[in-house]
Amino acid sequence: MESRSIVNAIEAYIKSLLTKSSDGRVELSRKDVAQRFDCVPSQVTYVLKTRFGLRNGYVVQSRRGGGGYIRVCSLFTASEKAVEEKFDGKKSDQDARAALCTFASRGYFTKGEFLILATTLEVLERGLSNGEGGKLMLRILRALADEGFF
Repeated sequence: MESRSIVNAIEAYIKSLLTKSSDGRVELSRKDVAQRFDCVPSQVTYVLKTRFGLRNGYVVQSRRGGGGYIRVCSLFTASEKAVEEKFDGKKSDQDARAALCTFASRGYFTKGEFLILATTLEVLERGLSNGEGGKLMLRILRALADEGFF
């Protein structure tokens, strides 16, 4: 199978598992997924990093080793601790902005709603340091999700 096809197949497989999951999260073994698609584990890692990051609306937790696992969660079903671990430091603001843009491109917001949220994030970034603006924006997005906004 061509490398690009493998990447797309792994992505589709993980998304199908997430769709079937009742709580929007799935736990996998990197080795098992690699064996399923007859590829090396680093290709699974590549898919997780490029297709399932915060910018795409997911939180990925992993632990390597014999009893290791990969846990993929929708951004809005991920535990607060898991999200806080991913949203630390200056990169948080960039990740929050990227997540906001991704959700807008998927049609979750009107243009006006996007502008309000983007402006709010900009104000938060200017007024808060160490990625706190991004963390606060995440809370806003979670509140919208909890109210059924998307």
